[in-house]
Amino acid sequence: MDRSEEDLIVGGYKFATVADAETARLEKKKIDNLEQHLDYRNSQNLLLVYNKAIDNRVFLTPVGLAYLQRMQTQLYHCGIPEEKIKPVPLYGTFSNKTENSSSIRRSLEARGVKAEYKGRFLTSVCINILMAAAIGALVLLSLRSDLPTIVNYRTTIVNEYSEWEQELSERERAVREAERALGQ
Repeated sequence: MDRSEEDLIVGGYKFATVADAETARLEKKKIDNLEQHLDYRNSQNLLLVYNKAIDNRVFLTPVGLAYLQRMQTQLYHCGIPEEKIKPVPLYGTFSNKTENSSSIRRSLEARGVKAEYKGRFLTSVCINILMAAAIGALVLLSLRSDLPTIVNYRTTIVNEYSEWEQELSERERAVREAERALGQ
């Protein structure tokens, strides 16, 4: 057994994670401390410690829960009525089944979820295609437009200045011809 596997074993239990094993080690230290300081002959103190441990969820791992079970047995032997002894709470589930579900219903729900995601995917693809078509149309319109855009502003401005220059040249020629006609 290698070192990492040894890190998972505490109190005869093999835990799935190192964190759970560390929690069990801490609980084992708490148990050792209680064993040293707790008087098992005083049933009222034992009951008080037992109830506090349950109410405060001091023990969560099988190591701690087994200790609570031993305390519970000791309380029965001390003559404490069964009604006064709380049951050891289990905070996890131990099967995949829940009280209100069946495998058929879970299968149908899983298929419904898949269908819902498939519908969302198709909707997303359609919207993306429409957005791409809209962007393409906008680019095409901007390229074919006479108004200057970031794409063709230089050409538009050069053409505009050329037109002004040509118009000015024509006016100058017309003015010179009018002057000649008046001067003759």
